[in-house]
Amino acid sequence: MTRKEKDWVVKVQMVQLQSENPRLDDYYYQEYYQKLEKKQADEELLGRRSRFESFKLVTPYIQKAEAYESVVRIEGSLGQVAVSTCFSPRRAIDAVPHGTQEQETGAASSQRLQVLYRIEKLFLQLLEIEEGQKDGPAQPCEQQSSQLEKLFQALKTQEQNNLEEAADGFLQVLSVRKGKALVARLLPFLPRDRTVSLLLAITRHLPLLVKRDVADQALQTLFEPLGKCISHLTFHELLQGLQGLMLQPSGSSERPVTVVLQNQFGISLLYALLSHGEQLMSLDSSLEEPSSDHTAWTDMVVLTAWEIAQMPTASLAEPLAFPSNLLPLFCHHVDKQLVQQLEARME
Repeated sequence: MTRKEKDWVVKVQMVQLQSENPRLDDYYYQEYYQKLEKKQADEELLGRRSRFESFKLVTPYIQKAEAYESVVRIEGSLGQVAVSTCFSPRRAIDAVPHGTQEQETGAASSQRLQVLYRIEKLFLQLLEIEEGQKDGPAQPCEQQSSQLEKLFQALKTQEQNNLEEAADGFLQVLSVRKGKALVARLLPFLPRDRTVSLLLAITRHLPLLVKRDVADQALQTLFEPLGKCISHLTFHELLQGLQGLMLQPSGSSERPVTVVLQNQFGISLLYALLSHGEQLMSLDSSLEEPSSDHTAWTDMVVLTAWEIAQMPTASLAEPLAFPSNLLPLFCHHVDKQLVQQLEARME
């Protein structure tokens, strides 16, 4: 290839990288280079390295014309020619005004950018904790506990009256794939009471999280650490988790348990809670005595059995793990006919 041809290929490739908003379109590279520049500046101040010009990818900036003109008038032609280019594409028909929609999209993009930036900061703190664990007992326990408490405070939830308006920090983090990975890696380090708090928050807002996870399908990464947390729940804490999955929020026509049973992570979490509840009942005979907790437990087991029996087999999600004591649990609380329907659904 000649020098001219090489320059043309490079130009074509660089044009594809051009952006009017690199902070939004190329977030991770901009963040990486900003940290790199800061690190180099600190080293220069400390005299560890001499100042030199670092390499940075500079993409061409092309100003798009504000006035859109899809019709080109060619001298001597018998008509008007409509053309489109990569910089001025042919506009599709707008059926509705889009001024407000663009403003909303800009606000949503800005909010998502803030969430991503926040997740990056939390991940850096988590990596420090993980490195401290690898190094052994060199890091003081008080310092690690303080770091974990800071991470938890950044993730803790606040009660919302409407699930659709639940935009607190924890739900925003769990709406992003990397946020789910962050929480899954953080849970094993947290104290028991903090882990239970996050588990109950997830069960209260699980239908909303399931809807936001349709594209990522990444909630399954939380099942293993949450399963370990469930195995240490008290009976009262267990009932709180189940109630979060059962109670129908005001203004919603669909029961949360229906959404949960149609999602792999949701049904796995529900089965794990029911299985642990059956284990607690078999180990502590005092829980069998009549009480408000026992009544609530029985009602939720019967409601779950009825929902599973009414749901078509094709709609029922396949759980990540099927507890062996689940069918015996239903046998204790529902009639034989319903048990047979459950066996047909779960086989």
